Amino acid sequence: MNSTKLTMGIGALLSLAAVTLAVASMLHFGVAIQLGSATISDPFAGAAIPEAVIAVVVAAGALTTFVRLAAARWLAPAATLFALVGTVYGLTVTLRRGQVGDVAYHLALLTMLVVAAILLLSGLRRGIMGG
Repeated sequence: MNSTKLTMGIGALLSLAAVTLAVASMLHFGVAIQLGSATISDPFAGAAIPEAVIAVVVAAGALTTFVRLAAARWLAPAATLFALVGTVYGLTVTLRRGQVGDVAYHLALLTMLVVAAILLLSGLRRGIMGG
């Protein structure tokens, strides 16, 4: 995989993770989202702020990756690790709550972040991350 495809892939995964975290945060703040005839609503104040913070941090990692800033060498892996820790913690909470949709979301997010971490490690080893 060439460096452009690798950095774009990492940036895309981190961007997708940031967007899903932002949407999850909005849902947990009590914003209902209408999808056709269905409405998604999942107020859970305890998760809203942490998800918002993680979304911003991951978005910053994605941005530095897309723009190929030198800061991507440390910010993208740090943001990914931060999100992985937060997602694992969130998964432990959702497992106790027993809501299948929340568990599935956390497992999907965890998968996305693990793939991003593997790609980041590959890029760092090859010396192609950042400026």
